[in-house]
Amino acid sequence: MTQDSPEGIARRYDRWYQTRFGRWADRLEKQLLAELLGQAQGKSILDIGCGTGHFSLWLVEMGYEVTAIDNSDAMLQAARAKLGDKATVQQMSAENLEFADNSFDIALIVTALEFVDDPDKALSEAARVARESIILGVLNKQSLLGRWRKFTGLLKRNSYSDARFFTPGELARLCRQATAANTKQADIYWSGAVCLRQLVIKQPARCRFGAFIGMRVNLGQ
Repeated sequence: MTQDSPEGIARRYDRWYQTRFGRWADRLEKQLLAELLGQAQGKSILDIGCGTGHFSLWLVEMGYEVTAIDNSDAMLQAARAKLGDKATVQQMSAENLEFADNSFDIALIVTALEFVDDPDKALSEAARVARESIILGVLNKQSLLGRWRKFTGLLKRNSYSDARFFTPGELARLCRQATAANTKQADIYWSGAVCLRQLVIKQPARCRFGAFIGMRVNLGQ
């Protein structure tokens, strides 16, 4: 089994959250996502590109009824081990969701849109199956960390080599296109987190150049 095998990537993904920086970033990302998600009581949520189930488990703990999907066998094996019977876990492509229209209150995509083959199709599918909103967490192309990850991916082959990073403006434009294709109107709010100022002064100040963009797309017919 090579270091860059799917199983190796899944293990490194979870191990990163155990590092000092990973724990700090995870806290800030979840704080921002929680603000965007709002009240969990009675809500169903589809975690698209769930990976190892890291955010799926957090959503369960918050009180959401969680369905988690991913296209990777290795990631799903880790997610099933982590989630057990706490959530529904299925193998599925983000670009071809096997659910009826408006099946979930919320569609969530966290650090997965960067790695799908067709981000436009994935967002269109998310807009189709969600009744209330789409919540996105993506890596910010404008941030220092985003630029560094892209640069290292060019120097040495890794999981970021083929990733597409987005600016807030690019992401909002894709969301408007996706919702228009599903005859839904998009009311978009976004904020950034995980930036140098937060690291220095130890507080969750919002930052346009933060490494992590959180975006809420409110859906209307």
